[in-house]
Amino acid sequence: MINKKIIISFIFIFVILGIACFFYEIKYVDKIYPGVSIGEINIGGKTLTEAERIINRELDKIKQTGIIFRYENKDLTIYPIISSSDGAIVDILINFDVEKTLNKAILIGRGRNIINSTIEKIKLIFGKKNYITLITEINNEKINKYLIESFSLFDPQDAYYYYDKNGNLLIQPEKDGKAIKYENSLIVLKSNLEAFNFSDIILEGNDAIPQISANNCLDAKSNLEDILNLAPVKLKYLKRKWTINEKDLLGMITISEENNNLFFNLDETKIKEYIRKNISPEIDQVSSLPKFIFIDNVIQNFEPGKEGKKLDVDSTVKLLINLIENPFNEAELTVNILPFPEDVNEDVSDYGIKEIIGKYSLGFEGSTVARTLNIKNGSKSLNGLLLKPGEEFSMIEALGDIDEEHGYEKEAVIKGDAIYYEFGGGLCHTSTTLFRAVLDSGLPITMRQNHSYNMPYYQPAGIDATIYNPSPDFRFVNDTENYILIQSEVVDSELYIELWGAKDGRIIERTEPVIYNIVKPLATKYIKTSTLISGDVKCTYMPYDGADTYFDYIVTYSDGTIKNKRFKSHYIPRQGVCLVGA
Repeated sequence: MINKKIIISFIFIFVILGIACFFYEIKYVDKIYPGVSIGEINIGGKTLTEAERIINRELDKIKQTGIIFRYENKDLTIYPIISSSDGAIVDILINFDVEKTLNKAILIGRGRNIINSTIEKIKLIFGKKNYITLITEINNEKINKYLIESFSLFDPQDAYYYYDKNGNLLIQPEKDGKAIKYENSLIVLKSNLEAFNFSDIILEGNDAIPQISANNCLDAKSNLEDILNLAPVKLKYLKRKWTINEKDLLGMITISEENNNLFFNLDETKIKEYIRKNISPEIDQVSSLPKFIFIDNVIQNFEPGKEGKKLDVDSTVKLLINLIENPFNEAELTVNILPFPEDVNEDVSDYGIKEIIGKYSLGFEGSTVARTLNIKNGSKSLNGLLLKPGEEFSMIEALGDIDEEHGYEKEAVIKGDAIYYEFGGGLCHTSTTLFRAVLDSGLPITMRQNHSYNMPYYQPAGIDATIYNPSPDFRFVNDTENYILIQSEVVDSELYIELWGAKDGRIIERTEPVIYNIVKPLATKYIKTSTLISGDVKCTYMPYDGADTYFDYIVTYSDGTIKNKRFKSHYIPRQGVCLVGA
C-alpha cells in the first residue's frame, strides 16, 4: 500500500507547481517566457515588439556588413540583400522571417498540448534554456553562382578550342586547380544563420586535375572542324535572317571525354542562351489590351490592342541540336501568335466612369538619367489601363517586359567588389505613386512590400511599395461596381497618377506614419576593385538610416462595413559604399 505521506507530498508538489505556473503565466501573459533564446540572443521576458527590435538590430548589422566566404587568399562578401543605387530591391539572397520565428518563440509553454506545454514551462521555471532556430530562407542557386564566379580562378581548367582574331582555330592548354566544395559551404551557411551565427565561412577544396588535355584536343581537332564546317547556318522569319557562323557554332558545342577520346555535341542550354540573346528579342512581342483615355467626360479608345508574337524556342533548339545528324543551310523559324489576354468591348462610350476616385503625385527631381527614363516608361505602361469590377491589378503584369528592347535603362548595382548594371531602377517610384493613389481611393490592397531602405524619394517613410519581377509585386482589387481607368503622366520631374471611376460613398481614413527605432548606418565602406582605374573613387551607395514605421488604413463602406488594415515597414540602415580603383 502506497504511503499516504508520499501521496500527499506529490499532491503538494503539483499544487505548488500549479500555483507557480499560474503566477508565471500572469507575469508573462504577453511576453516570451524567460530562458528562450535564438542562438545566443536572449529574448526571454520580452514582448514580441521588444524581441523584434532586438533581433532586427542584429540582423540590420549583418545586412550591412555581409557574410564573408574565404578560400586561401580570396574573400567574397555575400550580402543578404543586393540593391541598386536608387535603393530598389534587386535580389534577396537571404531572407530572415523574424515574425514567424517570434511567433514560434512565444508559443513555447503555450502549445495546444497542455501536458507538453506544462513540462516546457516547468523546465523554463527551473532555468533550463530553450534554443529556437531563426527561420531563414536561402537562395542557394544564386549564392552558389556568385561563389563559383568569384572562386573560379582556383578551378582546374580543361583545354579548350577558340578562334583567334585571324579566324584560326587554336587550343588553350589545360591547367591544374582545386575542386571547391561549394555545396558544403551552403549547408554551413544555413546552419550558422539559423543559430544566429554570422561567422566567416571557410571554403574547403581538394587538388583537382582537368579532364580534357591539349593532347586530347589536338587528336580530335579534325572531327570538330568537320562540324564547324556546317556553318554558316541561316535562320529566317518573314524578311529577317540570322546567321550562325563558325564562332557561334563553337560556342554551342559541348565536349565530353571518354577513354581519352573526345566527343562533340550541340548543347541545349548553350543553344537556348544564344537564341534568347540574339533571336528572341527581335521577334518576341507581348500582346496588349486596348488602352483608353478620359476626355471631357467621355472615354476614348486612343491605342488599339495588338497581338503578340513569341518564338517557339523549343522547336528552334530541336532544329539546331540535330544539326550534326541532319545538316541544313537555311530554315524557317516557328513563331506563335499571342491573342489579346481577354476580349475588351471596344464600344467605350459608357463604362460608368464619372470622376477621379483617387490620385497622387510624386516628384523625382535629381534622379539619374536612367532612373528618369525608367519612370517615364513605367508611366506609359500604366496610362490608359482599364480594370473591370472585381479585377485584381498586378504591377508586374502591367509593366510587362523590363529590358532594353522596351526602352528601359540599367542602374548601377554592387555585387561583391564590382559594379554591375541591372534593368528597372526607378520603377518603384511608379509603384509607390500608384500605391498612394490607391490608398486615396479606398480600394483594398492585396500585396505590398516596403523597400529595404528608407530613401529620400519616398518620404514620409512607410508609404512606399517596391516591386521586382517576379516578386515582390504590388496588387490591388477593383471592388467597386464600375470600371476603373488609370491615368498616368510625367510633367517635368513629377509623376501624376489618377484613378477614374465612380464614387460609391466609402469614407477613407489614413493615419500619419509613426516612425520609431531609428538606427544609424555603419561608417562608409571602401572596397578595392579592378573595375576602376587605380586611385579613382566611385561612391555608388549613399547611406540611409534604418527605422520601423506603421500607419492604419480604415475604409468605411456605405453599408456601414469597416475594413481596417495596418501597414508595417521595417527599413534596414544602409551603409554607404565606395569603390576604389586598385
